[in-house]
Amino acid sequence: MKNLIKIFAVSATLFFAQSAFAANTCPGIDAGTKAYNEKDYERAIDEWRSCVDNGIQDADLYYNLGNAYFRNAKLGFAIFYYKSALRLNPNDADIQHNLAYAQAMTKDKVEEDDEENPLLAGLYKAHHALSLKVQLFILLGLFWLIVLAAVGNRISLSEKRKNVFMGAIFALTAVASVIVISAGYKIFLAETEVSGVVTAADADVTSAPDNKAQTLNTLSEGTSFEVLSQQGAFVEIRLGEKVKGFVKHSDVGIIK
Repeated sequence: MKNLIKIFAVSATLFFAQSAFAANTCPGIDAGTKAYNEKDYERAIDEWRSCVDNGIQDADLYYNLGNAYFRNAKLGFAIFYYKSALRLNPNDADIQHNLAYAQAMTKDKVEEDDEENPLLAGLYKAHHALSLKVQLFILLGLFWLIVLAAVGNRISLSEKRKNVFMGAIFALTAVASVIVISAGYKIFLAETEVSGVVTAADADVTSAPDNKAQTLNTLSEGTSFEVLSQQGAFVEIRLGEKVKGFVKHSDVGIIK
């Protein structure tokens, strides 16, 4: 069974449940679990962070760190570790739930375009609604349906039925093509996209990677953004269509 410290939103309260997790690869894992159960979230964070500092990359470890930071009122670090966990285990519903809950508490929101094409909006929602694993299963099912339709077309003696089978092959192929594009894009993003989260109370977005540069915007704790490049002590970022500039590396966490 997957090891969880799961967040449930019940009115204004939070309920956490914990079971043992991860292998005995770092002493800090058990020590952190003990500290968390004792509600000593600072010590739990320190113990689990020691495992991260030792090079352990584990979705459950990141997930529980996110929960400890959340309980310790560090929204930025909580979102950072939830996103880090999701990068390693993108189909986990519990990580998705906790991340969405934490992100709903952030102050900065990206404005949506009210003139968005309804068809494109529908495709965008479908793209994000289906996980990569589900898409691959659908593609497998579509492949066999296309094969069956091709066989039916080959053995059918009726011209009308042949046309029906050909229409089915065309429609199934079109659907499969859309899913292939969506899945390919997800794989591309997983391999190339770099994102970050504001972990400080706030982060100034400046016009240049310099402490004396003009401040263009200020992002609040927990705000997620796209990383364009890293230049010394600064990170070049973009958030939506309106926010682009540089933030101090010390004010953010980069999800790798």
